[in-house]
Amino acid sequence: MMNSRSAYVAIGLGVNVLMLVRGVAMMTALGYADLGLIALVQAAILFSGMLHFGLLNGGYRLLCHAGPKYKQRIIDLAYTGFAIIAGIIALVALAASIWLDSSLYRLIAALTALGGICSLLRAWMMNEMVAAGRLKAANLINGASMLVSLAVVALLFVNGVNADPALIAVASIAIQPVLFATLSLASGAVLRPKGLRYSKRLGGVVFRAGFTLFLTSIAIQFNSLIERTYVSSELGLEPLGRLYLAFLFLTLFQMAPNLVQQVFLPGIVRHWKAGEASATSRELRNLLGITLGYCTAAALALWLLAEPLLGLVLPKYVPDLRWVYLLAPGLIAFALSAPFALTYNVVIDYTWYIVAYGAGVVATLLTFGGALLVGETFSLDGVIILRSGIYALMAVLLVIGWWRLSRRHPAFRLFSPQLAANRASV
Repeated sequence: MMNSRSAYVAIGLGVNVLMLVRGVAMMTALGYADLGLIALVQAAILFSGMLHFGLLNGGYRLLCHAGPKYKQRIIDLAYTGFAIIAGIIALVALAASIWLDSSLYRLIAALTALGGICSLLRAWMMNEMVAAGRLKAANLINGASMLVSLAVVALLFVNGVNADPALIAVASIAIQPVLFATLSLASGAVLRPKGLRYSKRLGGVVFRAGFTLFLTSIAIQFNSLIERTYVSSELGLEPLGRLYLAFLFLTLFQMAPNLVQQVFLPGIVRHWKAGEASATSRELRNLLGITLGYCTAAALALWLLAEPLLGLVLPKYVPDLRWVYLLAPGLIAFALSAPFALTYNVVIDYTWYIVAYGAGVVATLLTFGGALLVGETFSLDGVIILRSGIYALMAVLLVIGWWRLSRRHPAFRLFSPQLAANRASV
């Protein structure tokens, strides 16, 4: 019988399949220019959804072992922060609407802002449900919101619908986090705030636990936003749309490892807090084994099945697989480094996170900025090779950091922590 952790991952993978269906629907109905616009909107929503300034990471870390009263205080603090962040995002969207010259783009800007705000809430609510062990509720709400998103994107194929196709696509993306947040609150699957209040002491604890990790998580989305903005401004929306298949692969590929890590983190934290070194090491090995198996299966599927399957479903996009193949090596290396990097969350030591993600941001800015300064323009190949190389660079630095950290904390070594401790004492 499937346990709750396995079911959570299985449903998450099922949602992945639905996301793939949505992506295929958009690629079938939209042209490259519209797909480029969708790529920009998705980057903006993901970036907005990461603007939690440490509330998400720090709060989740504390929720994993908080008592009922302390948990409610964390909830109240988090929603106070989210209300402020939502106000800022809304103001930015309003300013953008004044600058934009068409009602269509203004409406897309509003939907993007709403999607970004609710993506932030969805990430918090998902983490809260995982930390509390309410995996069934997370599964049901996640699946239901994705199905509604598919129903909206299906309007692209309905005769007589007068809405702009790009607007329908954006609405289908935005409605998923909106519905997830609404259903989570309405069903009682997550705790509601009892009031908007800020505790300086608790805020300090949450931000100390989460702000550094926030900087690292926002770095990936910042890189993505810079990359897509560069392509759209220097090459145009249509070339950006040609990268949509690579972006879709990137999103889908990363979801499964992220789901598995969400499931494993609370247990690893509890074992670590209890001083159970063997259990901590075992869970880390299990996580690495699952990630390695997933990456191996994904690489084989990409090698053997991607071209023939895409040729059957979307033959027009077969040439675009070129950029998926260029992206995959660095992306797989980055995914394999994630179980090692998880140890930073457990001990709340993010030094090497800062080093790795900081190096990625600096490399992105220097490369694109340097190209603009000297008047050179990256090709699409160059853009994707750069992204893959940055993923590989960050992966190497994250594993180096884990190695150094595990010298101080033998529980995070992949072999027997007792043996490691004995060797260290000799």
